[in-house]
Amino acid sequence: MSQTRKVSRNDSCPCLSGEKYKKCCLGRVDWETIFRQDLDERPFLSVRGRNLLFAKRVSAILQLNSPREIQGLKDYKSAFTARAVREIHEVALDVWPKDIDIVAALKKSSGTVSGLYIGDYSPEYLTRAIVRHSIYANKILLVDPFVYPASVRDEFNPILNPEQHRAQTLKNVNLWFSLLPWIDAGLVEFIRPPSDFDHRLNWTLMKAQQKKFDEIEELQKASHESVDELRVRHQEKLMNQQLLLGAPDSYIRHMFEKLGLGKDGVSVEDFLKSIQEEREHDPNFLEPMEPNSEGQLHMLSTGTSYLSAKITAGITGSYLFTDLFVRWREIELDRESQSAENQVWAPFAKALQNASLRYLNNLQLQHALTLRKEGRLEALRGFLLRVWKEASTADPFDAANAVLLAEELGQRVRDAEQEWKKIDDEVLKLSVPVAATGLFAAGPLIAAGHAYFLAAAVAAAGLGPLVNSTRKRASFPDRFPAAFFMKVNED
Repeated sequence: MSQTRKVSRNDSCPCLSGEKYKKCCLGRVDWETIFRQDLDERPFLSVRGRNLLFAKRVSAILQLNSPREIQGLKDYKSAFTARAVREIHEVALDVWPKDIDIVAALKKSSGTVSGLYIGDYSPEYLTRAIVRHSIYANKILLVDPFVYPASVRDEFNPILNPEQHRAQTLKNVNLWFSLLPWIDAGLVEFIRPPSDFDHRLNWTLMKAQQKKFDEIEELQKASHESVDELRVRHQEKLMNQQLLLGAPDSYIRHMFEKLGLGKDGVSVEDFLKSIQEEREHDPNFLEPMEPNSEGQLHMLSTGTSYLSAKITAGITGSYLFTDLFVRWREIELDRESQSAENQVWAPFAKALQNASLRYLNNLQLQHALTLRKEGRLEALRGFLLRVWKEASTADPFDAANAVLLAEELGQRVRDAEQEWKKIDDEVLKLSVPVAATGLFAAGPLIAAGHAYFLAAAVAAAGLGPLVNSTRKRASFPDRFPAAFFMKVNED
């Protein structure tokens, strides 16, 4: 950036929060001095700014913006060398340095309704959680899936031993890039918990978490249930990816012959060809293991532990939400010590997460962006809270609330659809005869170039009822907030 750069009140804030300077850093950070003295800008970046900086530097490491032509997915995946893995994790340290004031950095994400997700971070489940909760939350916070190098032992450090992290780094980069539109729009932020920067705190939280599960039988049962749930979700895919796609061709040949798989007319070469095609088309698979190659580390992440997430949420002013039964039980059992944000939003988030309703399944980024662009986020949030209060039982975490919320919300949408149909029918009845009369009445004025008087001529022709119906249409979203889900269903 230029050392002489000026920052006006209405400029986008240099911290990359997405807000104007006057609503963000004005009076707190002297960016003009930072530019003039060529100071390090990283300590003053917002979380969104850190996210965008990280993505930009990862793209540079993988040469995604280089002049050379990318030959497709195979060429892209080949960029994930041990050297690239090391450099990517060095960037993670650079963007979130070990000596950072993490509390101050995280507080920059506070001030709005935000949820911190501590559920299944596999792309399909994470995306489902993001889109559902983006219709009422200003922002969704996610724990960065990249291992923080300074928080693990040397043998697991991706900077010191990058080879074993190649496959997981590929998955993490794919997840990051898939969420870049959400990050750029300010709807999602990747953060790091304070435990990443404090070994003693991390150890204390781990011991406390273990003690809690040792002492509370209910949590032990919930944990077993969630492990079974995760097994059902991921076992088949992991078995296919690691045991079939990841097996050396020599081993596949051996097992093909041993199991007599060629008896139905399929040759081992045809079988290997189909496997190779699947390897090449899987964006999260690197290459089969060679007999003497080093193994790869694979992780199923839930962000961070409940106790670590609770501390982080307290700093950011967020509520916690998840899609795992055991995490909901932790939140519920700890309700007395929860923040005000958690007490208000966590029970609703649980019901919404588990509600079976087609409108919720159709949500996309465009719907979240439209809500904000039209200034309807707060109105829809208030509407959803009212529906929730009317539908929920006395126990806010009762599993039945998901069904009740879905039923009540579905009824509100049906009511809106019926009202919209009435307006449509009214417009249809009025438009044909009135439009003809209005056209003849306005004709002389239009011919004479008096467009200014067109509205008066139309009104004189009897368009009053039609105008009234048009106004009903215009005010429809304000009178029926559930109309938002009608648009979702159409898309």
